[in-house]
Amino acid sequence: MSLGTIIYVGGFELPDKDAAAHRVVGNANALKEIGYDVVFIDVDRSYVNNAGFAIKEIEGFTIYSVAFPNSHFQWFKYLTDINEIKKIISNRDDVKAIICYNYPSILLLKLIKYCRKNKVKIISDVTEWYEDTRFIKKIDTLIRMKNLNKKVDGLICISSYLDNYYKHFTNTVIVPPLIDLYDEKWNRLPSVPFREKINLIYSGRPGKHKDKLNIIIESLNSISSKKKISFFIVGITKKQYLEYYPEHANMVENLKDIVCFTGKISHSKSIELVKKSDFQIFIRESKRVNNAGFPTKFVESMACGTPVITTKTSDLGKYLINNKNGFFIDYIDNESLSIALNNIIRMERKKIIRMKEHCFNIDAFDYRCHTEKMNKFLTNIFETR
Repeated sequence: MSLGTIIYVGGFELPDKDAAAHRVVGNANALKEIGYDVVFIDVDRSYVNNAGFAIKEIEGFTIYSVAFPNSHFQWFKYLTDINEIKKIISNRDDVKAIICYNYPSILLLKLIKYCRKNKVKIISDVTEWYEDTRFIKKIDTLIRMKNLNKKVDGLICISSYLDNYYKHFTNTVIVPPLIDLYDEKWNRLPSVPFREKINLIYSGRPGKHKDKLNIIIESLNSISSKKKISFFIVGITKKQYLEYYPEHANMVENLKDIVCFTGKISHSKSIELVKKSDFQIFIRESKRVNNAGFPTKFVESMACGTPVITTKTSDLGKYLINNKNGFFIDYIDNESLSIALNNIIRMERKKIIRMKEHCFNIDAFDYRCHTEKMNKFLTNIFETR
């Protein structure tokens, strides 16, 4: 028997178009395991009707999709109008809560008022705290993070950083990115006993201020044994990289036999490439935007059995053990990373295989490991008048 319906709403694109989609599906699987029916309201770039929803079933969930806004009017309506959400709620007599994923402040404020009036609990799923330079976006983020999130009935925080900020204001629970370890896409590949090269991979969209892909390129270019490494960059093209770092044109040319830019590929193909790699590597600065979030690529890398080379940000210190399932780089500079890469090049294949085995044995991100604390979190919310 169902415990009721929880509506999950946000700017994600299901089932797997972005990290946000993977985040909410992981949480929904945990909620479903507890006994709730989860209904999604997402955006769909392929849906062109500007009125109403496209309704579909994916992975056992009902999804109401709104068209992705393409005009100023559509954006205004998308950022201010909750009438369509109210229709969905009114068509169900068992809605217990709405979970808002990083929701725009005007919509969140309207939903808080609506939920208070209709005795529906409202919860925020908070996964980021960007330092946006655009004025309107900056104000929107400031209002949501500093004010509105403190007024909801509960917060699902992706990191300790966010939990520490909000736990004195409302109910909170820390939930990192979750996956279903029994999904066949995580099935392991046979171990490769010998390779001439160390295969590194970066999978994602780095931007210029998030993942320091430029530091990795500079370090690869500086080490003498670079020919013993192959490096796949998944998610952007060489042209896109050089738009971020035009000063690296000669460097990228020098590394053309080592570095391969795949551009954007499907999630399933990127997972296969991560599985085939010896290490995933990403470098981030320890600052609010990175400590408030949590890298989905780390979770997926563990599920793929691929150790990670990275810097200590967010809650990674709870999950990455040096020389077991990866390596921490202490400083974000060319020299520190070059030393680490040279050490990895000299590693014996059997040690890499042992590290990959250690990754496979990590179940901390399987959604089943988080149902108990999520159930306790929801019980506290529903018992509060």
